[in-house]
Amino acid sequence: MLEPQLQTLAQEVRDLLGRAVEALAQSGADAAPLRQALLDLEGPFLLAVVGEFNSGKSSLLNALLGRELLEVGVTPTTNRIQLIGYGPEPRVEVRGPDLAEVWLPHPLLREVRLVDTPGTNAVLERHQLLTERFLPRADLILFVTSADRPFTESERRFLELVRGWGKKLVLVVNKLDLLTPAEAEEVLGYVRTHVQRALEDPVPLFGTSARNGQGVPALEAHIRDTLAYQAARLKLGAPLGVARKLVERARARLDEEAARLAREEEVCRSLEALLERHAAGVREAFRGQVAQLEGVFAQAVRRGEAWLDETVRLGRVLDLLNAAKVQAGFEREVLVPARAQLEQRIQEALAWLARREGDLLETALELLKQTAGPARPAPSPAGPPLERTVRAALERYRPEEEAQEVQRLLQGALQQTALAEAGAVGLGAGLTLALHGLAADVTGVVAGLVAALLGLSILPRRKEAAKRRLRQRSEGMQRELAAALEATLEGELLRIHERFRRLYRPHCAQVEAQTARLSAARETLEALRKETERLEARIEAL
Repeated sequence: MLEPQLQTLAQEVRDLLGRAVEALAQSGADAAPLRQALLDLEGPFLLAVVGEFNSGKSSLLNALLGRELLEVGVTPTTNRIQLIGYGPEPRVEVRGPDLAEVWLPHPLLREVRLVDTPGTNAVLERHQLLTERFLPRADLILFVTSADRPFTESERRFLELVRGWGKKLVLVVNKLDLLTPAEAEEVLGYVRTHVQRALEDPVPLFGTSARNGQGVPALEAHIRDTLAYQAARLKLGAPLGVARKLVERARARLDEEAARLAREEEVCRSLEALLERHAAGVREAFRGQVAQLEGVFAQAVRRGEAWLDETVRLGRVLDLLNAAKVQAGFEREVLVPARAQLEQRIQEALAWLARREGDLLETALELLKQTAGPARPAPSPAGPPLERTVRAALERYRPEEEAQEVQRLLQGALQQTALAEAGAVGLGAGLTLALHGLAADVTGVVAGLVAALLGLSILPRRKEAAKRRLRQRSEGMQRELAAALEATLEGELLRIHERFRRLYRPHCAQVEAQTARLSAARETLEALRKETERLEARIEAL
C-alpha cells in the first residue's frame, strides 16, 4: 500500500524541485545545490559524517566498516571530501582537489554511500567551504563530537547550519573511553540538552569509543534500521529541505531588493511632488513680478493725469492746437519713463523665471543626497546613477541661454495679443510702438483743431475723456502684458518640467518594471515554499 504512495510523492517532489530550480534561476539565485539535489534523488542514500578534526570521525568509520581503511591523524588530514562506496577491492580515485572517491568491500556500502568530510573547524577555510557545499546533498548526517571537548561553540554553529538545511541528524559522542562511566553519563546528558536546545528537536544520541568498539554495534544497527524503514522518507525529504532553504534565502534576498525598490519608488514620488511644489511656488512668486508691472502702469496713469491737468487748460490753449507737440510732450513726460520702467521690470521678471530651473535642479540634488545612505550606497564619488544624472544636468545648465529662450517665449505670447508689435520687432521697440499709439489716442482727444472747433467750454470734458481713455488703454495694455507673461510662465514651466522628467523617468520606469517582475518572483517563491512545507508534512507522516 505504501509503494504507490511513495511513487506519487516522489513524482510530486521531482516536479516541485524542477519548478523550484527554474524559479531560483529566474530570480538570480544560485540553483546549483538544488539541481544537484534533484540528481541525488535518483542516486544512492548519502550518509555524511561531519565533526571537528580530531573528533574521531575516521576512526569511527573504520570501526563501522570493521577495517582500518581510512587515514587517521591528529591534524586535519582529510583535505578532500571522500565519497565512500562499495567496491570488490579497496581503491581511491581522486576526482580533483576537493573530492576523492573511495571504494571499499563492505556490505553496508551496498545500501549507502558514506561521505567523510573535512573538520568543521579546520584551519584552512577551504575545508569548511567543502563541508558546507556538500552538506545540502546529504540524506542523513552523522555528527561526531569528542567526549573530551563536547559540543564546542563551532559545533553549535555548525548544527544551526544543519538545521537551516532541514537535515535529519544522528549525534555521536566519541572517545567515551577517555571518561569514567559517571563522567560519560554527565557528558551525554550535557550534549543531549544543548543539542536539543540548538535544534529544537530531539536527536538520536549514541556514545561510542572507536578505539574499543564501545557503542559501535548499536550505532550500526540504528543506521541499518534507518535504511530499512526510513530511507525512502529521508531520501524524499532531504531535497525538499534544500529547496525550502534556497527558496527562503532567495525570498529574503528578494525582500531586501523589494525594500530597495520601494525606496527608489519613494524617490520617484518625491521628485514628482517636488515638481508640483516647484510649479506652485514659481506661480505664486511670479504674481509678485506681475504686480510690479501693475505698479508701473498705476504710476504712469497718475503721471499722465497730472500732465493732462497741467496741459489741458485755458492758459495753454494755443499749445493744444499743435497736435504733434502735444503728443510729443505726453510721450516725453509720461510714457518714456514708463517704457523704461516697464522694460526693466519685464526683463527682471524674465531673468527671474529663467533661473528657476537651476533652483529646481539644486533642490532635486539635495533631495537625492538626503535619500542616499546605507540603503542606497553610492557606487562612485558622484553618487548613485540618478544623482549623477541630475548633477550633470545642473552642470550643463546655463541661465543666460535659458533667459534667451524665455524672451522668445514672451515674444511668441505677445503675438497672440493686441501688442503684436512687441513680439514682432522686439520688446523695447514694441513697447515704444504700443505706447506711441497710446499717446496718439489719449492726446488726440484734446489736441489740434478739435479743441478750437468745439469751443473752450468743452476743454474740461475733453480732459476727463482723455483721462478715462488713458486709464482704459493702460488697463488694456496691462492685461495684455500680464496675459503674455502668464503664457510665458506656463510655457517655461512646461519646458522645465519636461526636461526634468526626462532625467528621472527612465530610471523610475525601470524601477517600476523591476518591481513588477520582483513581485511576480516573490509570489512564485512563496507558493513554492508553501508547497514544499505541505510535501514535507506528508512525507513526515509516512
